[in-house]
Amino acid sequence: MFGPLAGLLLLSRPGTAREWAWLVGAGVWSALWLQQVGGLGAQVTRAGAVLVCGTFLALTLWQPSNGVGRVLTATAAAGAALVAWMWHLGIGWSQLVSGVDHDLSAYQSTARDQWRKAGAPEQLISQMAGVLHSMSQLYPGLLALAGIAGLRLAWTWYHRLAIHPVGPPPAPFRSFGFSDQLVWGWIAALSLTLVPVPEPWRLAGANLLLVLCVLYAARGLAVFLAQSGRVATPVAGVLLVIALFLLPFVVGGLTLLGLADTWLDFRHRPSTPAMKGFDR
Repeated sequence: MFGPLAGLLLLSRPGTAREWAWLVGAGVWSALWLQQVGGLGAQVTRAGAVLVCGTFLALTLWQPSNGVGRVLTATAAAGAALVAWMWHLGIGWSQLVSGVDHDLSAYQSTARDQWRKAGAPEQLISQMAGVLHSMSQLYPGLLALAGIAGLRLAWTWYHRLAIHPVGPPPAPFRSFGFSDQLVWGWIAALSLTLVPVPEPWRLAGANLLLVLCVLYAARGLAVFLAQSGRVATPVAGVLLVIALFLLPFVVGGLTLLGLADTWLDFRHRPSTPAMKGFDR
């Protein structure tokens, strides 16, 4: 978030003390974060952050818009550049997974000791190790989602800070959407995950499926909010608590709703006028 925020503020030529304070703070934070020492996973994360920041700023100057498509395009282009960089350096998928596992090993050992002291069963501790290994395999997808979220937050916060921002402000979440052609990516990712293919392709499909499922779940949530209208705060709180207990089913339902919006376009369908009397 802080890297794109600093770049956007710099592009708009800050003229107030608040803009300069945020620009300096975000720039210093980003510089300190880039200077930290880490393993292969941390290096890939920092390289991806620099690429997605530069790509997003270039797209903002070239063709500013208020849709989320610019964020997705910047993330996809940065991901392709990151893959090319790793291929040039001879870094394969297995090396990346091993590097992320190594980076998480310190956290895993500390968490295991704390859970044992708290009296947690060994089965739960073993499941934690499996979850961390799954995070290593899905690391590219998680990194892409972090990039999308960071760019969106930076874009929103930038329009709250800048006096003369570049481009229009982001559209409200209720209108969240993207190209309908991404459904073919979802189909391809699902096919790579279910069909017996070599391991690198299966993991690539799983990572792509993770990203697209989260995007379509967000689209489904936007459709739900747009169709439900204004909900009272107590009712919204109750629904949120219920959703936390039924999270897998809620996420699955929102994902299906987002996929269905590709063909049905719920938010732009003409409303049926109220009928008075009966047709004869």
